[in-house]
This record gives sequence, structure tokens and C-alpha cells, in this order.
Amino acid sequence: MSSQEEALTILRGSTGTWGFMSTQFQEAASKLMTCQEAEDGHIFLKEGEDVTEMHILENGILERYKSGPAEKPVLIDTIEGKGNVTGFFHSFQGKSDPAFATVVAKGPVRVWTVRSTDVRDLLTSNSSFAMEALARMAFRLRQETKISRALVNRFGSSVEPTNKDAIDTMRVLCYDSTNWVRNGFKPAIEAFNESLKKEGKKIVMEFMEDRLSSKTAVFAAGHKAICTFVNDKADADTIKTLSVVGVKMIAQRAAGFDRIDMNAALTFGLTVARVPAYSPYAVAEMGISLLMAVNRKIATAHNRVKMSNFSLDEGLLGMDIHGKTVGVMGTGKIGAILCNIIVGFGVKLICYDVFENEGVKAAGGMYVSKEEIYAQSDVIFLMMPLLPPTRHTINLEMLPKLKKGVILINTSRGGLVDTKALLEGLRTGQISGVGMDVYENEEEYFFSRLVRSSNS
Repeated sequence: MSSQEEALTILRGSTGTWGFMSTQFQEAASKLMTCQEAEDGHIFLKEGEDVTEMHILENGILERYKSGPAEKPVLIDTIEGKGNVTGFFHSFQGKSDPAFATVVAKGPVRVWTVRSTDVRDLLTSNSSFAMEALARMAFRLRQETKISRALVNRFGSSVEPTNKDAIDTMRVLCYDSTNWVRNGFKPAIEAFNESLKKEGKKIVMEFMEDRLSSKTAVFAAGHKAICTFVNDKADADTIKTLSVVGVKMIAQRAAGFDRIDMNAALTFGLTVARVPAYSPYAVAEMGISLLMAVNRKIATAHNRVKMSNFSLDEGLLGMDIHGKTVGVMGTGKIGAILCNIIVGFGVKLICYDVFENEGVKAAGGMYVSKEEIYAQSDVIFLMMPLLPPTRHTINLEMLPKLKKGVILINTSRGGLVDTKALLEGLRTGQISGVGMDVYENEEEYFFSRLVRSSNS
């Protein structure tokens, strides 16, 4: 079989645009095609470069990656199947047309290449060819317009905006919304809208109980921004979908943003905002409350009283915090406030942080290594952000390094503690007690009402 016959077979077997063109067009186009075989990792086109060729896949897989200003490229999609094309619409551009993404071979591939200039020359040489291509593009446009309109009608705002609203209204979809979220936002939004009434600007926020994921991202169609919480998952696939449906901003109503793929957000041009701080005193005081509850067995005593059990035994014994060594890991804003509170108990305060806080030093804190924190502390507070270096700070390997009977308090992020290691520490007595309001697997449990069915 000649190369032209091979090329013609590829076009006729295509399920894409080429397969719907006339036999006359396919025969003419096959004469312009050249075959290219490439190994894994071969780059056919780089993001930002002018698109000068169209590639028609015969076998193998092509991947498209986009990086934009981000450091790491994000996988956009894959091109699979005999006759599928990349660069088709670019070929109609007569001027410089930079590539949206980088096209790379995944494994060995065989593709057929057509120069964009040859495609344009072919279309201009025969008006019927140009009309065929135009009709096919119009069909695709009608299809995708109907899909977009259906998404907006199905998942977008139920309020039909006027032209003026469309310019001045910011529509926001709030994920993982409970009654207390709605009750908190609604009066604040009303006050904000009233303050900008003269300028003709306003926010319209809609609420849904579903958490953000790759499956629920499509619900944001028709909204320019979404509002997320700690258990919403904005990974690369989710952000890609958000970008497609028109979302421009993710507003995180929490300080932590480890569940948002910042690299993907940067790649797809989404702005990410978060709460920089909210009552650091409340978090620090919660940590102290947990210490008191664990040390003085308040939860145990409470349960006994509810059972009309007023007996006293060693199960309710605690210890004096005064004179003990307390280790604080993480002395940012919240950690520093906790240090100022805990020194009032008359403790020896030792701290660990990659950045030393002069205010903590002035309060009597002394910075030491992590190993010294583990070996000396009667109480350890985890006040660090969750980052790759801090994930599972408490783990099986470091358990033997802890002072026997240490009390562990975590009001920061659940992922700082390996749950299996924590259970092992409690079982062996290496950790005598733990107080935490976070848990590394909290997604399915926290911030929702758990209802036990009659069958469970």
C-alpha cells in the first residue's frame, strides 16, 4: 500500500472532522500528508509556539499539557483513536496562532502531518471544500453551544439576569453549605450590596450542600466565582472543569488551602483567595481547652455524671501543668498567642519553627530542635501548617523519641499526625492522651450530620 493510500485509509476511518468530509476532499488531502513515527516523550508542539502543522493520529496516544506561568505542567487531555486530530482549527488561521498546550507522545506513536499552509491552500483552491469545512465547524459550534446553554440552564443561576446585571453582578456558588453558612453569609452579602448600590454592583450567592469535586464542578456553570470550605477538593481535574464552565475565582472560606491545586489554578488562570487569619486567639484558646480536658479527664467525668456515677478513682487523675515542659511546634500567629497563654501556667516553654519568633523569645520561649521537643516535652502542641515537610510529623519512626506519657494537642491540620502511629502511641502508653479538633481522614465525618440508618 502506498503512503497516499495509507493516508486515505486513515482519513476515511476517522471519527472526527476528516471522516465527515467528501471523498474528493479526502483524496486531495491525503496527497498532502506525511507519516511520522515517534518514541515516548517526543514533543510535537510546544505551548506558546506558532501552530504550523496539523497532526492526525494513526496509533498510540498523544497527551496535551499546559503550564502557562505555573512551574509544573498540568495534563489537559489525551488524544486517542485512529484518525483523531490535533491542530485542526489552528490551520484556518492565516496569522500567528500560538499553541494552547504542549503535545507529547505517550509511548510509541504513528501520526500523519499536514502543514497548515497546505490546508489553507487546499480550501481556497476549491470553494466546495471551503463550504464543507465551514459546514462541519458550524455543526460543532451548534453542538457545543447547546451543551454550554444546557449546563447553564441546569446548574446555573435560577435568576435570569438583565444586560445590566450581567455586567455588574458577581454570581457566586457556595459549596458545602449548611444552615449556619447560609445564615452567616446572607446578612453580610445584603450589607455589602447595599454599600455598593449606588455603583450598581452586587453579589448574588447561591448555596448547595454538595462538596466540590471533579463530579460537582460542573454545577458552577453560570457563576464567575465559587466559595469553598476545608473539605472541598479542588484538584487539577476539578479546576480544569471549573475553567471550562467559566469560573474565574476560588474563594476559600478557611485559612488552609492544601486541597487546592495552586499549580493547576495558576495554569488555568483562576484567582485563589483565602482567609488570611480569623481569631487566632480562638484557636489558641481551643488548644488550651483541649489540654485541660485531656489532663483533667473532663470528658470522662462528664460521661460519669450523666450515668449518675459520682465515684472517685485513679481514672480521673491528672497532673499539674505548672513546672512541666511544654513543646510548641509552630510559632506563627496562633502558636505565638498560645505560647503567651501557656507561660502563665508556669511551664518551661520550648519551641520549634523554621523561623524564630522574637515575641515568643521575649515571653520566655527557647527554640530547640525537633528531637529535643520530642525528648523533653510533657505536652506537645502542633501549631504548624500542613506542607509536604510537615505531613505526618507524628509517625511510627519518631514515637520512641517521645517522652513517655506525653500529651499531644493538635488544633492545626489533621495530616500532621499519622493516625496509625497515634493509635500505636496510645496503645503502648508512649502518648498518654490526645486532644484534637482535626483528623487526617475527616472529610467524610466532620462538618456534616452523621445519621445511623436502621439497617446499620
